[in-house]
Amino acid sequence: MGRLWALAALLQVLLTHTATISASYACLEEQDTNATNEALHIINELHHHGYKFRLVSVDSRTAQEKADPCEVVLALTLEETKCHIVNPEPFTNCELRSEAETKVIAKCNVTMCGGEHPGIKKYTCDTEPALLHICPDCPILLPLHDPKGLESVKAALEMFNSESNHTSYFKLLEVGRITSQHNMMFGQSYFVQFAIVETECADSVKTEGKNACKPLCDKEADYGFCQATQLGNSVLTVDCDIYDAQVCTHLPGSSDPEFPFPECHGFVKIPPSIHPICPFPPTFMRRPQKAHA
Repeated sequence: MGRLWALAALLQVLLTHTATISASYACLEEQDTNATNEALHIINELHHHGYKFRLVSVDSRTAQEKADPCEVVLALTLEETKCHIVNPEPFTNCELRSEAETKVIAKCNVTMCGGEHPGIKKYTCDTEPALLHICPDCPILLPLHDPKGLESVKAALEMFNSESNHTSYFKLLEVGRITSQHNMMFGQSYFVQFAIVETECADSVKTEGKNACKPLCDKEADYGFCQATQLGNSVLTVDCDIYDAQVCTHLPGSSDPEFPFPECHGFVKIPPSIHPICPFPPTFMRRPQKAHA
């Protein structure tokens, strides 16, 4: 735990400065397209949970009354894609969700600054699931800690590990989505999406030893993204895409080793059903102080 707080403190120091962009920026309107693209890359790069986002629209621009350095606030609308952050596919190639899949929309205000060190000064995003008006019978989005949904996640993960050809044991990285729908034939069905990571344990590890299995280092670990369907209390199917080892900074941290929980202080809705875009610079919770005797 001490190591996590040390990392948080280090990140706070590193990320309180401007996120540098690659091109020069003088706050001119003709530069907005490039600036927006740079902002999207940085937002996705710093988004360490859930799914990648794509731009839907630039809603407005506001030039700040500053001579040096200049500042422009861009109001952007983003939508969540189907690519989880462990997927190496560029976010520009990722498919957006349909209305029936419950879109997740982020309304972001991004402050760009020019001068000698152009970049993103800050951004905040209001991330919300879209309301379903056209499809009341579509699967509904559930909290990421829904007990029945987590039972499906756990069962699907065990099924993958027992049936796959991989020699390593994979454990849960995080739950991406849980949806549910009532079916006349099967009853209440659950549809879950979750990310997994390769561990140091062999796939033959005994049940009592699974919780102790640690993920391999970034450059050695394969990551995966799984989608599973639990039809009532009977049929369970799971399909996982496994990605080769890569340099991956997206390692969600959690206090719960079995079911990692979304972390974004002050921006996670209660109960949480999505992974919101956290603000930049990031905010961290203070470490609890031990009571003195």
